[in-house]
Amino acid sequence: MYVKEVFSIWRLLKGIWPGVLAVTAYAAIVFYLYQYHQWHFLVFPLSIISIVGTALSLLLGFRTNSAYDRWWEARKSWGAIVNDSRTLIRQSLAFIKTEPEEQKEIVQNITHLQIAWCYALCNSLRRDPVLVSANLHLSEQELEFVSRHDNIPNAILFLIQQRVNDAYDKGYLHPLFFQNIDDTLGRLCDAMGQCERIKNTIFPTQYSFFVHFIIFLFTLILPMGLIDSIGRIAIPITFLISFLFFYVEGISYVMQSPFEGNHNDIPMTSLSRTIEINLLQLIEAPLIPDKILPKDGYIM
Repeated sequence: MYVKEVFSIWRLLKGIWPGVLAVTAYAAIVFYLYQYHQWHFLVFPLSIISIVGTALSLLLGFRTNSAYDRWWEARKSWGAIVNDSRTLIRQSLAFIKTEPEEQKEIVQNITHLQIAWCYALCNSLRRDPVLVSANLHLSEQELEFVSRHDNIPNAILFLIQQRVNDAYDKGYLHPLFFQNIDDTLGRLCDAMGQCERIKNTIFPTQYSFFVHFIIFLFTLILPMGLIDSIGRIAIPITFLISFLFFYVEGISYVMQSPFEGNHNDIPMTSLSRTIEINLLQLIEAPLIPDKILPKDGYIM
């Protein structure tokens, strides 16, 4: 995710410049044929172009809003994960009552499982090897258990639930406190399900195709409607208008998939590291990792 407002023009143009340059070259060809070969039949009614442009603006506005809703829902889900992860460990420290050494062991185990869950969820959403970084917080038995599951984050959450259940069965947890921790685990599971729903629900391909088709049609007729009234100025005007439409469409395309590891991705790795630092500090762990710093203006 970008962490600064100013970024290079190259990064702005990187994904759309082939289409923009192709449209500009096409506009130059239309002007050349009209001006020097007298192909006056190329002139297209400007009123129709205005109608198509208005329709395209509405379609792009709807697509951009829908894409941003997906991105913002994903960001809220990870914000909830950060908060509930802290809450889980704070509740474990406050509610589990037993001998200090045994309490410390139980809470440390829950803490490392929660950290592993965050990294595993991040990796699974990006289709990366799921246990990278997560395996550092799991024992051999826990690794063997979760590796047998298709949904590794869900398996880790199950292990956390087991640890809480064991503490309750041994009388270390008051029933009311057990319910509070169980509610926190339920919210973590809900956030995981929301992220998986966003990841696995594809933005309607028919709608995307239709938007691309309208952009293609609009850029095809745009220079034909401008050359008769403004002449060669139609070429830079076509460049600017096509750039705006291509750029807005590119933004919506990227934001509709917030878990793909691109520059506008939800910074799940950074959030997972923040959770790791916060939780290890709560249990006073001797080794605390460093924060993940931005690189080239964005952070993952």
